[in-house]
Amino acid sequence: MRGLQLRPYERIPDSTLHRLSSNLPGGVLFSRLEWLRWDVDETSIALTSFPLFLSPHLKRITFHNSSMSDIQSGQLADLVQIIPVLPTSLEDLDILCGRWEEEPLQDAISSLVHRCGSLLRRFHSYVPLSEAAIHHLMQLPNLRFWVTAQGPPQTALLSRFPPLEELRLHEQAALPWLHLLASHEKGILQNCSAPASSHANIRETLRFLNYLGKTIIDSTFLSPVLKFRNLVRLSVAPYCFGVGGCAFHLTDDDVEELAATLPRLKSLRLGTACDSNSCRTTVASLLSISVHCPDLTLLETHFNTLTIVDDVKRLHDGGSGRGNAKCKLRMLMVGYLPLEVRGEDIEILVVGFKAIFPCLLDLTDHNGRWYKLGSGIRI
Repeated sequence: MRGLQLRPYERIPDSTLHRLSSNLPGGVLFSRLEWLRWDVDETSIALTSFPLFLSPHLKRITFHNSSMSDIQSGQLADLVQIIPVLPTSLEDLDILCGRWEEEPLQDAISSLVHRCGSLLRRFHSYVPLSEAAIHHLMQLPNLRFWVTAQGPPQTALLSRFPPLEELRLHEQAALPWLHLLASHEKGILQNCSAPASSHANIRETLRFLNYLGKTIIDSTFLSPVLKFRNLVRLSVAPYCFGVGGCAFHLTDDDVEELAATLPRLKSLRLGTACDSNSCRTTVASLLSISVHCPDLTLLETHFNTLTIVDDVKRLHDGGSGRGNAKCKLRMLMVGYLPLEVRGEDIEILVVGFKAIFPCLLDLTDHNGRWYKLGSGIRI
């Protein structure tokens, strides 16, 4: 057995567990176990029984809160006591539960991180860490995947970073990391006198960047993002607040700069279009993406559809760049189309979108009105 998930129907009396493990080497139930997941809010295991699952071969441990609600105080106390006994030779640690403001949980996780060794490749937790733990985490040479909901330490500049491949920033508090890491050059920070480390330039190694939280997507936000020129996946999920509250402030020129700077993108998510339909981008931004990002297969973005027919006509008549559109995108959600579209305009839109995305098969709005470009758009 390589993986085990502890759930309610697997509750075994302590006496049975100890009897089963009494004749096993090291007193461990599954001596070759590599992955252990504990659904904290669903499973009740006595603290004395938990070590029976700690195989010396464990590589991945996940603590999960299935209901996405706060766990009970007793379960939280158990978790705080279990964390210190976890092996520090883990490659993958996910702690996706708990009350983030609970100081005992923060202290326990920070202490564990501070003891983790160079094998750690993935750390996923929204629980804030101590500054000492962050400094330690940022010096682990094999860390590739990191999720955080807190900002950089305030006490001192970090002079070295692991060659991260995937970074997920959760909430606004974590946004300063984007600017900090974007300024990282060959192992040192700009204006930092610390010696260069042997770590690779994070601006070259980062492949996946995800931000979930309140922000305005404008040229200021885009500037540090464009430093990571090898991105394959970029995902930003801004919050729009009805009419006049659109968080998407990019222009067609901004989108063209993004696409030209990040040509390796396979997935680009800049938030689904809101019903305010007030953004300044048009279908011209889609052509820029298609021309510069030929491997793109997933796209979510804002563009104004109030004058979509005229915009498509203008783009079609201009002809500039359409012959270079090679994007592999097959499905596109266009957002909020005008309520009334004349029948004679449907063919114009079909031809226009097929010219922008040659492989496009499905085109829908938020009401699901349009689909199947292969046989023509139907309402």
